[in-house]
Amino acid sequence: MSRKCSRKPSRPSPRRVHMLGWCAALALAALPGGAAAQEPLPQTHTVRKGDTLWDLAQLYLKDPFLWPGIYRLNTDVVEDPHWIYPGEVLRIAPTENVASVPTMDTPVPPAADDSTMLLADSARAGTDSTDALAQGPQQPSLAESQETEQGPLFPERKRRSVSEVLKAYTRQPYRPLRRIEFYSSGFLTENQRLPYGKVIGPVTPQQIKAVNSRANALPYTSIALEAPRDASYEVGDSLLLVRLGQELEPYGHVVIPTGVAHITEALDGHYVADIVATYGPIRNGQRTLPMESFNPGSRVRAVPVTDGVRGSLIGGLGRQELKEPQMVVFIDKGREDGVAAGDLFEIRRRPDRDDDGMVRVNELMATMQIVHVRDRTATGLLLNVVSPDIPPGTDVMQVAKLPQ
Repeated sequence: MSRKCSRKPSRPSPRRVHMLGWCAALALAALPGGAAAQEPLPQTHTVRKGDTLWDLAQLYLKDPFLWPGIYRLNTDVVEDPHWIYPGEVLRIAPTENVASVPTMDTPVPPAADDSTMLLADSARAGTDSTDALAQGPQQPSLAESQETEQGPLFPERKRRSVSEVLKAYTRQPYRPLRRIEFYSSGFLTENQRLPYGKVIGPVTPQQIKAVNSRANALPYTSIALEAPRDASYEVGDSLLLVRLGQELEPYGHVVIPTGVAHITEALDGHYVADIVATYGPIRNGQRTLPMESFNPGSRVRAVPVTDGVRGSLIGGLGRQELKEPQMVVFIDKGREDGVAAGDLFEIRRRPDRDDDGMVRVNELMATMQIVHVRDRTATGLLLNVVSPDIPPGTDVMQVAKLPQ
């Protein structure tokens, strides 16, 4: 009785590989003149770029489905049969100590009685054997079958502590001043004439004539600009894009930054710039200003002071009296009064008695850090808010300064 060798285009099991190898050996032996003896297998093969075990089995064994035989000969070299690397030396012909194909099939374990299997399972699980027999044989679920054959479907990951998860934040070096806060917080004009340029609009493609006046500029897109009268920009210049907010008399208008752009081209008195940072919507008609230089200073912390500068709160970017952390506010003291970027101020309630007889005490309402300074005013960023009802005119007091 002869066996018929059949092949399907799927990865064979170890038993099927053995049968395929046995059938291939019979086929070679049946060739006239002993073709297998005429072309002996080489002892080794040096892997070249593009080689796979499938291809090597086709080349040397004349059957790509026999690749597991080559893999078993080289388990000391090949960790994963899906990956072999140029320069690796693989054995093709078996040596005296290694057989390319097992000499006999793995014996099939004897079938166990369902009751015996249930008793064994219950003993391992620590359950009552009577309950196991009462339930009858249980069919494993698909997930359990896959876990048995391939390992757990969802292996348990080692839990990480909160400090490990947040170490990217907690282990950052301390910086009293941050570039983005310096450029994005805004300032008051103090009624000065600033060298404003103009945003003409987004440019798509990069041609001055292709301007869409209704579009917003997005990050990494290009915009067309005009320089101030009797002035010019150079390729490589950095510009702060701004819009003018409300006027806070007598300190001028609020300058609200919307982004940063780098000049990339100059053409007929107009300029093309790339958006490199956005703080708000960038539209045509907004203004441009040369960027001020930013000095991050040292990484030391502010030192407490007892006789700090005293002033008043002018207001914020809007007319919102209820304040919250990270909100931008302005005070009526600046560079001329000894205020510097990085200084810490407290906003305190002024002691007073209301018309209804309620007494207001000198209590802390909020703390803030100065992020931008001009001659007579300064910009602060609220760090902590204790009492949000902070109206303009509230007292502010300098409580710490960065060492010079």
